Amino acid sequence: MKTIEYRGIRPGDPGGVDGLSNPERGWRLETVIAEPTDSERSASVHGHAAHLEDRIAPGYNDHWWMLDAARYKPFGLTLAQTYCYLDDFVGRPLSDEKLALLDRSLTRLRRQGLKAVLRFAYEKNGKREKGPSLKDILGHIEQLAPVIRAHADIIFVMQAGFVGAWGEWHSSAQGIEKDHGALARIMAKILEVLPADRMTQLRVPKYKRWVLDQPSFGGFEKVTAKTAHRGSPTARIGYNNDGFLANRSCGSTWNESPYYSNPGNPEFDQMTDESPYVAVDGELFWADRDQTVDGLKAITRMRLHHYCSFSLWHSYSGREGKRYSIDNWMREPLTVRHIREGKLSCSEGYFMDAVGAEAVRTAFQYITDNLGYRIELQRAMFSDKVKAGEALRLEVELINRGFAVMHNPRPVNFVLIDADQCVTEIPCREARPCDWQPFEPGDEEYRPLTHRVAAEATAPVDLKSGWYQLGLWMPDASPRLRLDPRYAVRVANADVPWWCDSEGRYGVNILGVVEIR
Repeated sequence: MKTIEYRGIRPGDPGGVDGLSNPERGWRLETVIAEPTDSERSASVHGHAAHLEDRIAPGYNDHWWMLDAARYKPFGLTLAQTYCYLDDFVGRPLSDEKLALLDRSLTRLRRQGLKAVLRFAYEKNGKREKGPSLKDILGHIEQLAPVIRAHADIIFVMQAGFVGAWGEWHSSAQGIEKDHGALARIMAKILEVLPADRMTQLRVPKYKRWVLDQPSFGGFEKVTAKTAHRGSPTARIGYNNDGFLANRSCGSTWNESPYYSNPGNPEFDQMTDESPYVAVDGELFWADRDQTVDGLKAITRMRLHHYCSFSLWHSYSGREGKRYSIDNWMREPLTVRHIREGKLSCSEGYFMDAVGAEAVRTAFQYITDNLGYRIELQRAMFSDKVKAGEALRLEVELINRGFAVMHNPRPVNFVLIDADQCVTEIPCREARPCDWQPFEPGDEEYRPLTHRVAAEATAPVDLKSGWYQLGLWMPDASPRLRLDPRYAVRVANADVPWWCDSEGRYGVNILGVVEIR
């Protein structure tokens, strides 16, 4: 058996201060989708075009968010929160044109190698002027189902949406949020339309209790390590905190109480307990509306509540024209002392330059690196010389340095790659990346956990003699995305090469070489 140890990424490594592009995690852009372009709008009938002009800024085009995705690629951006507004269809079915526009936008997202944090909504403000009925919502979800299912593989999570201002389940024109039975019917329809392995998210923890306490669901129970990722309704409902650290209640995410956003508040505790096991997204208020948010405080809250994704569009000069909290995070120093005192996880060389001197990082860089998962290999142990037809033992140990786990299905394979780029797969069927917690939930010391992935297989008898590259391959579970390296997981190690074949497929982390004799 051969053992190889690996190191993390240092700031002086090539791309060492860039975000590591990995699917279903990290910063996200925000955009409206499924709208006609100016030329398409002008070709519509006059009345319809005038109404669209009121809703969408002149010059709308999917290509704008595509350019944004390229612009922010150095931040590791692989997600887009996509708002699809249905306000033109209150009181009537969705048109074939609207469904075609949605299909087109999601197809373009796929071509860009991105995934969606998808939200449908009707009301673009809290004025309660015009909104859908329950019948409208249920009927529209039924119409949307074929498009959602066709693109489910590039939907990271579909937020519950549909009800109230911006789809946040408050301030609706028809007061639907006051009818918990109606909300339960909407949630049941969303969970029915989504594949069983996909999650939705709710704006406020108490909404989850409102829904699951209805007779149709049978009562709210917190998701736990035993029930997580098993397909039950409670295991499929996560959270999107659209008021992250805004005032003492996180923008009314928590009930107003003497505890506010502290342990002891039932809403806060619910999210603390469940967040290791469900997808969590967040955003600051626009323009630091209530307060500037400290970067180190943001880090500790994101760690506590296991944030997978976060908006780069709110309180950031790149979108709002002046400096706000995220700009401050980009300049806020983060030192070894902060890491030690805050019990934050990082690799040994995270603060080390090329000659071994201490290097200063920023709060923004740390958040960029740790949103969602960050898989850092520690070592690999494998049979480096084996005869075809004999046992081949393979094992890696890894630490998840991120705030969260991988929530959607993710196969794990060892692969052997010959000189002709032919790939032999060795599946690790027992591996569950959704169990790779960064620390034991509830551990106040936040001690990093080491996870083991192993396989013992027989080297195929038809393998030719020679040297093979040994790799770790974690592709998307979707057959359509399986051979697209943009959707495969890259480990956070500077000394682990990334391999794609000459046709641009796979996306393998190379561990070492094996001789087949």
